[in-house]
Amino acid sequence: MREGFQDNVRDDVRSGVADFGIGYLGDLPSSHISERLGVEVLCVVLRRDHPLARKRKIEFKSLRDVALVSLPIGSGTRRLIDGAAAAAGFALRHVVTVGLPITVYNLVRRGTGAAIVPAYTLPRWAHDDLVARRLVRPSLSSELGIIRLRERELSPAAAGLLALAREHLGKSGVGRAA
Repeated sequence: MREGFQDNVRDDVRSGVADFGIGYLGDLPSSHISERLGVEVLCVVLRRDHPLARKRKIEFKSLRDVALVSLPIGSGTRRLIDGAAAAAGFALRHVVTVGLPITVYNLVRRGTGAAIVPAYTLPRWAHDDLVARRLVRPSLSSELGIIRLRERELSPAAAGLLALAREHLGKSGVGRAA
């Protein structure tokens, strides 16, 4: 089992390092096949004392000048939010770029900035100092699923792991909004 951002997942599947990957389904090359698992909905995480935390929903344009703790450019989440900002005619203010969701949450808790994250990555433990709000106008989401090479058969071990992944991800809340 390996972990990585969207670019790494596709490269690992294409090169044969991984038998399959779990990632975004958009823009897959014709050599790949996919199986949809659900929809990843993005939300905004902020400290409870942030001015935007008083709102139940946060309009995307209101994040224009907000300091953001962000995932790397190679992540599907970052591509999605940067693309939405470009389409709206502005650039987001990424003040810190980190590689792990737990680091994102720790920096938000320390007041570094807000974060736009997949709702399913929200920590299951309670933090009285953090809130999650729906992102609207537009609401941003991506299809998430299993990625494989069209011409590669799975080994019995990989097929077993894939069955477990399908079962777990079907129950994990992928596709539920924050």
